[in-house]
Amino acid sequence: MKKLVLVIAAVVFMAAAALAEFNLRTSIDVSGDYEASTGGNSVSSDVNTSFTLSGEYMRCVAGQYLKLGGGFEVLMPRTYERDTYHGYKFDDVFWYMPLYFSAQTNPLKPVPELFFRLNLGYNLIYFDTNWDIGSVRSIRYNGGFYYALAAGWEFPFGLFADVTYAVYNSSVKYSYWYSSSWYRETIDITYTRIGIGVGYKFGRPRK
Repeated sequence: MKKLVLVIAAVVFMAAAALAEFNLRTSIDVSGDYEASTGGNSVSSDVNTSFTLSGEYMRCVAGQYLKLGGGFEVLMPRTYERDTYHGYKFDDVFWYMPLYFSAQTNPLKPVPELFFRLNLGYNLIYFDTNWDIGSVRSIRYNGGFYYALAAGWEFPFGLFADVTYAVYNSSVKYSYWYSSSWYRETIDITYTRIGIGVGYKFGRPRK
């Protein structure tokens, strides 16, 4: 999986250098919430502070006021606090890697430095799970829909800073043996984070 991340990052960077502006960003995730739900029941846990690396390549489609492109994020491994769910213990380390479409606008002509961004995409996901469920026979993790909203400020010399609210959806499907029968269950997972990021723009977007 790490090799896949490096290959994708290299391809995106080379495409950006040839075609468009490339934004490289790192952010500290100051707030995070992990919610797991199934059968009308849900449990929520705080997620420990971590970091996210992301990048987009963008092209102007309406002067300097609208840019469109694509990007990726790599969430550094993070944990959520131990909790119980249906009597089972959870102690997970997880990360997501969404690939997404991105739209950025600088809507205020008197303040061209201010920008807003929308990301829409799909998550790749990794879990390192320690479930205390002796009867489980199979576990499968699935990615899901990702979206993010951000507001930021562009400084001189290519620097920028932004604040991002992001939502990551995924699911866990597992089967287990109980009372002489097999059961299958799906847990829907929603992870939300607020990140404060700083980054640098390589190149300039072409029309």
